[in-house]
Amino acid sequence: MSIQEDQKGYVHVKGLTRKVAANEEEAQQILFEGENNKTISEHKLNKNSSRAHSLFTIHLEIRSKVESSEKVVMSKINLVDLAGSERTKKTGSEGRTLVEAQFINKSLSFLEQVVVALSDQQRDHIPYRQNKLTYLLKDSIGGNSKTCMIANVWP
Repeated sequence: MSIQEDQKGYVHVKGLTRKVAANEEEAQQILFEGENNKTISEHKLNKNSSRAHSLFTIHLEIRSKVESSEKVVMSKINLVDLAGSERTKKTGSEGRTLVEAQFINKSLSFLEQVVVALSDQQRDHIPYRQNKLTYLLKDSIGGNSKTCMIANVWP
């Protein structure tokens, strides 16, 4: 997966297809299609363990039906499903599942570093480019954005 930043400063995944939905039902169908393509695997503690993070991005174009000035407001919403951190000794992960767990844990650590850096007012550098996940979410976790996190914690 290759991530690029274009001339306007927008970060995107190279070669990724963008599907257009005309209404909520079509958008929901695309979301379900992505959910069905999600990679899961079994280990000692979880039969259906996510093996990667999932990101569903909604680009909205809002046009006024009242104003004739053709004013368009552009918005972007990222719905992110982070794979959970794993204690590999407890899960008994081996081979490919172990490698996936290591990548998951590493990316969550990089995400933590970005959040900590953003909370430090004295910090002048935010390490977005350390990881593909943080680089892709750069404009959503920093800058002119609102972020809401919902944590579903399971022992």
